[in-house]
Amino acid sequence: MSLQTPFDHLVFDLDDTLLDTYGQLIPPASREACTAMIETGLATTLDQCLAAREEIARTSARSNLYRALVDRFGVRRDANGDSVAEAGHRAFHDRAVERDISLFAGTRDLLRDLRTKYRLSLVTAGAPGTQQEKIDILKINDSFDEILIVNILRGETKGQAFKRIQDTHGGVPERYLSIGNRLETDIAPAKRLGWKTCWVTYGEYAYTSPTDEFELPDFEIADMEELIPTCRL
Repeated sequence: MSLQTPFDHLVFDLDDTLLDTYGQLIPPASREACTAMIETGLATTLDQCLAAREEIARTSARSNLYRALVDRFGVRRDANGDSVAEAGHRAFHDRAVERDISLFAGTRDLLRDLRTKYRLSLVTAGAPGTQQEKIDILKINDSFDEILIVNILRGETKGQAFKRIQDTHGGVPERYLSIGNRLETDIAPAKRLGWKTCWVTYGEYAYTSPTDEFELPDFEIADMEELIPTCRL
């Protein structure tokens, strides 16, 4: 890549970075998660579960949402709290994706233009089948030089994926830029590798605050329209 550009490699998150997950997917996924938890033994109603999940996500986004719901409402006498929390977590992440999802406006053209100057990677975390379905529906397989899906159901992390990318492509760490909406998964592990970072302040994690120096982003944007001028791309 040309040294006239500030970076060689741009690494994008998907959910609430390129795709409006908060507006398009979280409402139905939350309903399915609460339904699964109640069926497994959560001692509350669907409406109460949904309201509590929204509150916890807004005020304590870093918490384990599904464990927090179990702690708040308890479970029926015949149920196991860990199993109820796991049912919610799995139902939220491992699900069929609505077919009418779309990228944020202008994102497809942005990726096309950026790819003429930079190597582009997509690193997305969740249940592999669900994340791949999003990618297929959005038709963005050809928008990136590589796509890595981090299987959170098996304990994989984005930090591991970032390290794999750097080990594969080499180069100066400061010429990698991680772009995503979560401080603890998109910003901190990238900065630990010496990368630059851009925090997208959208979605359930928009109101979190950095807890240490690694969670302090180099750039901050509200949406993809601000990416090029803010990060000087």
